[in-house]
Amino acid sequence: QLTGAQFEKFSDTLNWLVNFDGKTDLFEFVLQKIIQRHLAPNFRKSKPPVVQFYSVKPLVPDCAVLLSALAYGDTKNAQAAFDAGAPYLRSPDDSELQLREIGKCGVDQIDAALNRLVQAAPQIKKNFLDACIHVAGADGSIAEMQAELLRAFADTLDCPMPPALAGLQG
Repeated sequence: QLTGAQFEKFSDTLNWLVNFDGKTDLFEFVLQKIIQRHLAPNFRKSKPPVVQFYSVKPLVPDCAVLLSALAYGDTKNAQAAFDAGAPYLRSPDDSELQLREIGKCGVDQIDAALNRLVQAAPQIKKNFLDACIHVAGADGSIAEMQAELLRAFADTLDCPMPPALAGLQG
């Protein structure tokens, strides 16, 4: 029910709140990403994303960033968690599908990777989310921050939240 001007003010305020302390944590990123994705199309002329990627190969580095962020989410062994989910991406070339250093999978990298992955064919998105579930649930439960990241990933990709999440949340 906002006017265009009210939405712009709301959006500016949201950006100010997220950036107030000079850094954006994952919770702030997730919240902002979901809010903007649902509200912005109502006020800004933007075309829905067009499928640009029919193969996962050019997206493997992006997927590695996102899977790494999940692996570091709340697990005692990020490498084991990453390795548990990586095969579900079904990438024919795993040479670039490696756990990234924690400093190379921050909010800016996550945002850029999601913005590319949104242009993937539906089967790639499905495989990616399947890999995410296996990374996040590698230790038998999914931490709250991992669940929020999964929601942001699924929402950004315009995919329903996988039902497997409900059974794994701890």
